[in-house]
Amino acid sequence: MILSYIKWALIAILTVFFALLTILISLISPKFAALTTVKIWGKLILIISGVSLKIDGLKNIENKPTIVMYNHKSYYDIFSFASFMNYDWRAMMKKELLDIPFFGTAVKIMDHYFVSRDGSFSDRREVVKIIKKIKKGKIIFIAPEGTRNPEKGLLDFKDGGFYISLKTKVNIVPMIIKNADEITKKGSLKINPGKIEITILPEINVSEYQKFDDPVIKLRNDVKEIFNSYL
Repeated sequence: MILSYIKWALIAILTVFFALLTILISLISPKFAALTTVKIWGKLILIISGVSLKIDGLKNIENKPTIVMYNHKSYYDIFSFASFMNYDWRAMMKKELLDIPFFGTAVKIMDHYFVSRDGSFSDRREVVKIIKKIKKGKIIFIAPEGTRNPEKGLLDFKDGGFYISLKTKVNIVPMIIKNADEITKKGSLKINPGKIEITILPEINVSEYQKFDDPVIKLRNDVKEIFNSYL
């Protein structure tokens, strides 16, 4: 545990340093920040933690409006995709993250998206804002479970991301993450070295779901079934 505390201390120092740098760069170009300081931050955290990545299907994320949905087990999910993304991206985050010193300011200036603690959209005005932003061309990462899941299997998927996908006609790319919860579990500070395996699947054409009576539920259930089949 002593080694884990040292690692978290280094991660905290890195986060403050790169958050300040990201804030400065984002005042000029949030895109450049996403592809430089944020990417380096993710890579260094993985190196410090003794974590390697095995990524399959990265070509399935193209430089166009896309909603990447991933199963959320650990903070290392975020560190991982931050470290390898080659295009400008944003993430759906819980509003509570805005309260983290330096980090909260950085993600706000970069114009990430924020939702309630349970991953729901309690404010319809926020949904309208998110829809407008996505239409401008960003890749967005969404955890449909809404929060980190400490158990095996999947939590119930929230409807919000699927509603936004259908409303904007932006396709969904499933991203299956394995072993992130073996690095550090929810509620624990212990960091275990290891390998995270990420499989990025071909995009789902959401326009095909408009013919269903309840396209949101149909799309949500189909995407969850895809995750279950790979997990």
